[in-house]
Amino acid sequence: MRILFFLVAVLFFLFQAAPASSQETSDTVTCRQSRGSCSFVPCAAPSVDIGTCRGGKLKCCRWAPSS
Repeated sequence: MRILFFLVAVLFFLFQAAPASSQETSDTVTCRQSRGSCSFVPCAAPSVDIGTCRGGKLKCCRWAPSS
């Protein structure tokens, strides 16, 4: 019985944390919809910075072909 109680408590804790992570990734979804990719480092040429990912922790880069 103790194991069952422990498992229910762990599941409750995991599902409680889920909404916070979904709010953090809204800019990541926007980046992907703009055909960008998330990067830990600044965007290197020929990529351009078009926003952020993971709540502003990463850069959103998109390839910009040279003219």
